[in-house]
Amino acid sequence: MRTAQEILDAQFLEMRWRCLSLAADLDRIQRSTDGPAVLSSDPRLQKLQQAIRILTESVPNRAEKVQDIFSDHTPPPPYGRKLQI
Repeated sequence: MRTAQEILDAQFLEMRWRCLSLAADLDRIQRSTDGPAVLSSDPRLQKLQQAIRILTESVPNRAEKVQDIFSDHTPPPPYGRKLQI
């Protein structure tokens, strides 16, 4: 198993690129005509903001928590219900 330093050394440039790419995407959205309104109201961007907050916390299982944010929590249909075609 690699050490934390080895992982950071191997992954840092890609991690930095992902941060810069996300920042650029958000900047493009903000600069568009309806950007500020979309940034404050679109639920997808709200989920991104939640995920970014988790990334900045020093807590275990960040990947699991971020995945949960983007998961569909809609309850499945009840069992035994017949599909109508």
